[in-house]
Amino acid sequence: MLLEKNMDLKSWYKERGYRFIWQRGSQLLNRYGLRSHKGTQRIIALVETLVNMGCAPTFFTPGIIVKRYPQFIRQLQQMGAEIAVHSYQHVNLSHLSTDEAMSQINRALQTFEQLGIENRGFRCPYLDYKDELLQSLPVGLFDYSSNEAIFWPVIYQDRLDRNELFYTVLEKFYQGKDSSRTLALPSTRFNLVEIPVSVPDDLQLKEGLQLNDKSITQVWMNFLDQTYKRGELFTLLFHTELASIYRNPFIDLFTYAKKHQPAVWIARLRDISDWWREKSKFKVECTSIPGGLRLKFLCSPRATVLVKGLAVTGSALRWDDVYHRVQTNSLEIQSSIRPFIGIMDGVPSRVISFLLEQGYILDSSDTARQCGMILDSDLLTRLPSEIELIDYIEMSPNPLVRYWRWPDGAQSAMSITGDLDAISLVDYASRLFVS
Repeated sequence: MLLEKNMDLKSWYKERGYRFIWQRGSQLLNRYGLRSHKGTQRIIALVETLVNMGCAPTFFTPGIIVKRYPQFIRQLQQMGAEIAVHSYQHVNLSHLSTDEAMSQINRALQTFEQLGIENRGFRCPYLDYKDELLQSLPVGLFDYSSNEAIFWPVIYQDRLDRNELFYTVLEKFYQGKDSSRTLALPSTRFNLVEIPVSVPDDLQLKEGLQLNDKSITQVWMNFLDQTYKRGELFTLLFHTELASIYRNPFIDLFTYAKKHQPAVWIARLRDISDWWREKSKFKVECTSIPGGLRLKFLCSPRATVLVKGLAVTGSALRWDDVYHRVQTNSLEIQSSIRPFIGIMDGVPSRVISFLLEQGYILDSSDTARQCGMILDSDLLTRLPSEIELIDYIEMSPNPLVRYWRWPDGAQSAMSITGDLDAISLVDYASRLFVS
């Protein structure tokens, strides 16, 4: 049966075009062998490098690849790599009905289970899906998804005319959200932690902009700089067909990341998902004392508790130019201003959920008006985007205590993810058909 049976070959061809198919086919012939040895060896070599650098990758892998190469997939998992679901076959799930898409996912899960491959998350091929699919997933089937893309401006954008076709075809698939208006952060959606990926990806950089290894590294460092400055997440996306050329670029990127202070937290997606759920349970217990408040932080030891605009001595250390990091699980402050965000009637629940996910401590009780910052529906009309709301809160000179987004004092986070959707030419050719 033809792959993507709700979309005929004519439509498949129209999405890509003759030139793209020809160029892509030429690349694949150079990078893959008819057998798997060439592909498995370059992936193992790269995973060894990544693990030694303290950054085990997350590989999104179709169930059919797991079925064909179970020993190899187990080896990657034993080395420390995370293996996550990438449908059963590399089919665009948005072109299928919800039942058909769920069948692909269930077949993948059955294969993982039968072969003893642990999985926690999933990514749709081409990052393309329908909301109905996510809504149909039973609670607990996956911990996280990674299907949203955040587009970052590229420092070599002036080279786009080198191979604009290749760049833009992939851009249409990914449909990245504008980073100037979107936070590159996990968010809870349909009972899943959605962890966005950063684009352009490696194929767009190498084949579209025709960048060499050094220039690709500079782009990745630039993405890291942007996410670090904003305290967000850089989820790098690469394709394992290029694994053999990324050893030095990754070493340079990790060396650069580890120079940052406060640190960049480097983690697999499953670890990021676990942390995001752990952080969601943090609370603050607030009691009055003469002249101020006593705050007790109900959180795990990994929590990053920040305070600004308050005199703190001994119990907090300088974290950045604005915040101090609290070193104990309690804090006494001498202030008549409550260092929280007061929430007035009419503030939408989605805004409240968003602020809580950012680690802000909200007060919607009778004492809300005593907070250093007050949010109401009128103010929110002047702050239409999430970034504008965050900027407004962070630029306020009023006292503020909050939980930071990342654990152990890290300022930002980074994860390396790869689409392991083919190991040989036979694997790639089989994507044209579904069994």
